[in-house]
Amino acid sequence: MLSTAEASERLGVSQRTLIRWRQSVPIIGPPPIRIGNAIRYAEQDVNCWILTQREKGKA
Repeated sequence: MLSTAEASERLGVSQRTLIRWRQSVPIIGPPPIRIGNAIRYAEQDVNCWILTQREKGKA
């Protein structure tokens, strides 16, 4: 599981951007997971989201 800081670094965006993405409707970016008061991102979800963005760029 990745923290917001770790996920934003991997995605190449600021933490604030990642927070805005998860607050948007519909959610932009990888789906967040709430564990208690913490927000985490599954590493697999982040990697899959990166791949889908790369595929969109080829169109």
